[in-house]
Amino acid sequence: MVGGILTFYSFESHIEIAQAKEQEKLLHHICQKIENGVPYEKLVREQLHIAEIPYNSPVKKVTLSDTLAWSPQLQRIDRQIKASASYKINGHHYDISVYNMMINTDDVTKVVFESMAGIFLLLIVLLWVFIRLGSERILAPFHNTLDEIHRFSLKNKQAIHLPETSINEFNRLNHFLEKMMNKAICDYNSLKEFSENASHELQTPLAIIQGKLELLMQSPISDEQAGLILSSLNALDKLNKTNQSLILLTKLENQEYESIEEINFSQLVNETLEGFEELLEMKSITLQKQIEPHISLRLHPVLASILLNNLFSNAIRHNICNGTISVTLTPKKLYIENTGKAPSMPTEELFRRFKKENPDSIGLGLSIVKQICELHFFEITYKYIDYRHAFVVCFKNAKTQKEAEYMEVASS
Repeated sequence: MVGGILTFYSFESHIEIAQAKEQEKLLHHICQKIENGVPYEKLVREQLHIAEIPYNSPVKKVTLSDTLAWSPQLQRIDRQIKASASYKINGHHYDISVYNMMINTDDVTKVVFESMAGIFLLLIVLLWVFIRLGSERILAPFHNTLDEIHRFSLKNKQAIHLPETSINEFNRLNHFLEKMMNKAICDYNSLKEFSENASHELQTPLAIIQGKLELLMQSPISDEQAGLILSSLNALDKLNKTNQSLILLTKLENQEYESIEEINFSQLVNETLEGFEELLEMKSITLQKQIEPHISLRLHPVLASILLNNLFSNAIRHNICNGTISVTLTPKKLYIENTGKAPSMPTEELFRRFKKENPDSIGLGLSIVKQICELHFFEITYKYIDYRHAFVVCFKNAKTQKEAEYMEVASS
C-alpha cells in the first residue's frame, strides 16, 4: 500500500513535469514560426491563443497553471494545463497561450493499481517458488538433524555425530545436541550400571539374611523370639520385593523391553485369573468375568503378565470378605471392578510411587502398571463409584502413529 501511494505521486509528478516541458517547447516552436514570417492569425486555433500587446509592455516569462478550458476531443470543459508567455518578435510584442489536456487522476490511479497488482502477483509467485525450492535446500540440514534425533536411542550407547553445515545457527544447534545427547548417554550408562550393581550386590546379603533367619526359626527359641524372627522375615521379603519392583520400574523407564509381539490377550487373562482362584476362595470373593475370545494385542509377554497380576492382586487386596470382582475384556478395553472401602488418598495419587493404603503393600504395583501402559501407549483410568473400585485400560496402540514411531525407534 505504501509503495502504491509513493508510486502514484511519483507518476503524477513526473507526468506534470513532462507536460510542462512539452508546453514550453510548443511555445518556442510557435515563436520560430512567427519569426519565419508566418502571420500569427493563421496559427490561432482552439488550444492556442495569440494576441498582440503594446510593445513597451514588460515581457512575461513562461508560466504554467491549471485551468478549465473547452476540450474539442471530449466536447466538454475539462481540466487542462496552460502555458503562457510574451515574446517580442520582429518589432511586435505577442502574448501566446497554449492549452493541453492533463492526465486524469483516475487514469494514473488505474495505471498504478495495475502495475502494483502485477508486481504483487509476481512476488507471490516468486515467494511460492522460493518456499518450494529454496526452503527445502536451506532447511535440509535441519531435517537431517531431526532424522538423527528420531533415530537416536540411549540403548544403542552410540554417540551421535551431526554433520557440519554452511549455516552458523544450525551448527550451533548441532553442537548443542551432540553435547546434550552424549551427556545423556553417559548419565544413562552410569545410572544403569549403578542400578544393576546395586541390585546384584543386594541379592547376596538378602539371601544370606533370609537363610540365617530361617535357620533360627528351626532352632529352639521362645515364642517371643519366633515372633521377632517372623517379623524380620516379613520385612526382608518386603525389601526384596521393593528391590525387584524398583529394578523393573527402571527398566520400564529406560524402555529396555523391546520384544513386542502379538499375543492372545484373552487366553492370558483367563490363565492369570485361574492362578488367583485359591486366593479368591480364601477371601470368599465372587468372580464375574466376560472375556471375549481371540483378542490379540501387541505388547511384551512378560509385561502383559505383570500388568494383569498387579491389577488382579490389587483388586483382591483392597476387596472385602464376601465381595465381588468383575472382569470384562473387549477389543477396546479391559475393565476390572471390585468392591471395597473408599480410598483414603486423592485418586490422582494412586499411580505414584510408594503411595499405598495397605501397610502390607510396597506401594509400587500401580506405578508399574502405569509405566507398562505408557510404554505400550495404553490409557489407564481409575474411578470409585458406589463402593466399587474400577480400573479401565483402553487399548489405543493397535494402529496409532505413536506405536509406529515407537516400533521404528525400538527396531533401530
